[in-house]
Amino acid sequence: MQHSDIKVYNNSGNTDVLSLVNGDHLHVFDVGCGAGSIARRLVEKGHIADGVTISAKELEEARKVLRNGYLYNLENGLPQEIPDNSYDVVICSHVLEHIAYPDKLIADIKRVLKKDGHLIVALPNVFYYKYRWQLMKGSFKTADAGIWDYTHLRWYSYKTAADFFKTNNFELTVATVTGDLPFTSVLKHVFPATVRKGLYKGLTSISKGFFGYQLLYKLKNIK
Repeated sequence: MQHSDIKVYNNSGNTDVLSLVNGDHLHVFDVGCGAGSIARRLVEKGHIADGVTISAKELEEARKVLRNGYLYNLENGLPQEIPDNSYDVVICSHVLEHIAYPDKLIADIKRVLKKDGHLIVALPNVFYYKYRWQLMKGSFKTADAGIWDYTHLRWYSYKTAADFFKTNNFELTVATVTGDLPFTSVLKHVFPATVRKGLYKGLTSISKGFFGYQLLYKLKNIK
């Protein structure tokens, strides 16, 4: 079933994800491409971008920058007309948490990736310290955005996500988190950005699972 009335995702692109796309003139597939924000940045850098979304409104906008765009429900994996071994990189930026049964999708991603190609994944971290506090208070209110987005069907931690990819025969080459210091609204008036960045790096070296707002992985495809 396709949905033409769901909310349209259009932003400036996930810069943390884009920073992991290394190489020149790559063929990249954006899973859950939204209105093409990531694809636009990829094309600007000289890459070739294809993508898929469940929203006809999003696809209409994304096709302005995509070479090939597909309208498809990712619960069914990827469109079968996509050839095997077609892509150097596949991107899943905040997609897997929306998929109830991701095994089929992951299997299809492996199919369309070249041998030793890379899957880049970004996920919200359910065990981020702010969310832990909300859960401890008994708060679990669905919302239009954020970790409690009403369209989120699965929740991942730093460890469970890594284990999931290993189980599906991907080799972790990058496993990290992004975010900012606790009390940033106050500390930004005390410490410059470079100092805050260093302090945050120190905190995540203690516990990525506790201080990481976004989970970020780069994974090599092992055929």
